[in-house]
Amino acid sequence: MNTITYIYHSCFVIDTQGRCIVFDIPSNAHLPLDAQNRLCKCISSKKLDIFFSHGHEDHFDPHIIDNIKQISDSYSLFISYDIYNAYPYKFSEHTHVLEPEEEYEIRDMKIKTFESNDEGNAYLINLNGIKIYFGGDLAEWVWPGMKENEIKFTINYFEEILDELRDEDIFIGFSNMDPRLKNFGGGIKFLKKVRPTYFVPMHTFGQYKHLNKLIPVRDETRTNIFIYSKIGDKLKIEI
Repeated sequence: MNTITYIYHSCFVIDTQGRCIVFDIPSNAHLPLDAQNRLCKCISSKKLDIFFSHGHEDHFDPHIIDNIKQISDSYSLFISYDIYNAYPYKFSEHTHVLEPEEEYEIRDMKIKTFESNDEGNAYLINLNGIKIYFGGDLAEWVWPGMKENEIKFTINYFEEILDELRDEDIFIGFSNMDPRLKNFGGGIKFLKKVRPTYFVPMHTFGQYKHLNKLIPVRDETRTNIFIYSKIGDKLKIEI
C-alpha cells in the first residue's frame, strides 16, 4: 500500500516501493509526544531515506543519527548544505550533503535542488519516474511590514520556481500553508499553478482549520488534496 502519513508541521512519511521517504523531522521541542510515537511506529525497522531541507529546529533534529539508530539499521540521510556546515562532526557515510541548484543521481533517485528564499533547499525527487516536490522553507514569505521591493522580490522568486515546476509533471507536491500569513505562504498559488496529482499542505504548526480553504481549489484544479486534521492521518495514493 502506498501512503502519506502526516506526523506534524512539515514532517511527513511516504511509504512506497518498499521504503519510507521521511521529510523534515523536527527537534523534540517542536514535535509533540504523540507525533514522536507515531513517527517511530511508521518507520520502525524499515528502509529509510530521510530528507532535511534546512537547519531550522522546526525542520531538523540535530540528534537524528542517535535517534534513528534505535529505530532502523537501514537508513540514508539527505541533508542541506547549511546543516552540514553547522554540524559537520555529526554525520557519517550514510549521509549525502546536497548543495543548492544542483542535480544528483543517488541509487534509484534523481534529485534536483532549488535554493530556498529562506534557508537551505527545496527538493524535486524523481523515484523511478514518480516525481515528488518538497518545498521546505521555499515559499511566498510576505510578512506584514515588509518593504515593497522585498515583497516584489519574494513573489517573483516564488513564481519563477512555480513556472519551472509546472513543467515537471509532479505527482506529489508539498508546499507551505502557513496559518500565520494572509497568503498562507503561497500554498494556494502553488496548487493552482503546478497542479500536482496529489497536493500536501505543510508548515501548519499543528493548525488545521484553514486547510478547508483548499476545498474549492480542489474542484478547480482536480487535484487530490491531503486535508488532515490530526497527527497520524494517512492518505492513500495510487501509483
